[in-house]
Amino acid sequence: MACDWLADGHQLVTASWDHTAKLWDIESGQIIHSLEGHDQELTHVSAHPTQQLLVTSSVDTTFRLCDFRAPPIHSVNVFQGHSKAVNSCAFSLRDNIVSASDDHSLKIWDLRNMRSPLDSVRLDCGINRISVSHGNRPILAVPLDNRHLKLYDLSGSRLAQLPRRQRQAHRRMVCSVTWSHDSHVSTERCNLFSAGFDNKVVGWKVKFEQQ
Repeated sequence: MACDWLADGHQLVTASWDHTAKLWDIESGQIIHSLEGHDQELTHVSAHPTQQLLVTSSVDTTFRLCDFRAPPIHSVNVFQGHSKAVNSCAFSLRDNIVSASDDHSLKIWDLRNMRSPLDSVRLDCGINRISVSHGNRPILAVPLDNRHLKLYDLSGSRLAQLPRRQRQAHRRMVCSVTWSHDSHVSTERCNLFSAGFDNKVVGWKVKFEQQ
């Protein structure tokens, strides 16, 4: 269902409907770890951009944080903050995790204290594969079942809704988004990409105010 590169670029993690995530060594092609424990299909996996951390999400309404910073031992913590399938999670550079669910909610968590979310955002439909930008001002891109794409900051404040009046905008559910981190502050190139059930990938030019 999903895959991501670990921070060192030498390992890859995959998430599957077989209820597992697997960590792969790219050079040898061998499986290093098989991460089990989810009761239902995995929906997404995301790696921290600078640390050896992974987060998996599942239809079973949980997400799991896997810590590989002290090999060969790794730890797994389970979090239950949603009432329906968790469709994705994403890390920020500021030690936050954001979880997105079919229960119409976004939850923003602090990696240093995961007992309860810092903030929660309620929306009017299911939320799909989110993405957090890596600039000085992290921006959360949120793709929705209702064809909209919204932007939030990590305090849960809505910044914008990208326009749907353009001919290129999605006509069906927006299933995934990703920031192009190497062009984060560029106004000349697309720095956000969205994919939809209308068989289209759309590139957006999102202008950021420097802070």
